[in-house]
Amino acid sequence: MPWKWQMVRFLAGKEAAVHADAVIISDLHLGMEASLFERGVRASDVSEKLADKTIDVLEETGKKKLIVLGDVKEKVVGVPWEMKKYFEGLEGQGEIIVVKGNHDGGIEKVPGIEVIGAGGFVYRKLGLFHGHAWPSEEVMGCGTVIMGHNHPQAKLAGEWKPVWVEARPEKKNIEKKYPGYNKRIKLILMPSFNPLLGTNIVKSEGLGPVLRNKLFKLNTAIVYTLGGTKIGKLGELFKRL
Repeated sequence: MPWKWQMVRFLAGKEAAVHADAVIISDLHLGMEASLFERGVRASDVSEKLADKTIDVLEETGKKKLIVLGDVKEKVVGVPWEMKKYFEGLEGQGEIIVVKGNHDGGIEKVPGIEVIGAGGFVYRKLGLFHGHAWPSEEVMGCGTVIMGHNHPQAKLAGEWKPVWVEARPEKKNIEKKYPGYNKRIKLILMPSFNPLLGTNIVKSEGLGPVLRNKLFKLNTAIVYTLGGTKIGKLGELFKRL
């Protein structure tokens, strides 16, 4: 069952959001099987399972549009066969939009998908971008903005679990870069759809220019489980480790 937060709905237990007629996911890193194999881990069906998981979410919600917030593939250069297989598996499921991430070199060559630049775009009043580059002014003019890239996780009952993070703006910093930003803006950090990825948030610091330049207050950002339970502030959670 979905739970609502701001203007977006989230699927309980899933690393996915629903907005209007679209399902939103992020950070698939398709083709990571090769990287795992180099470390002695055999996982030949990761991409296939992610395709099945995506179809399950689309069927559960009844939506016919998929938006992926970047890092569709693992290797920066080239188009891995696992990614081709993933999109072939989604054939007939509806429209696919990809916001380009830092791993997505050459993704424009993949047929059947629409590719948006790294600055992101606004979809039905919701700002969307990957996070490795500055978002556009249009994105920052939204009241709610979602970014990927950081794979947020928290340690719960001794185990790292994917979480959602909501951060408020640091006005004195954000105004320098985006003087026309939405004064009510909230940033949502989206968990990675691929469960095998580690977190890029360490001690309340994240990746990407928006977080590196402290445009949002990560230390006091609110952390939620995939089920919608509020578990505390990000800075407090890392102090417990």
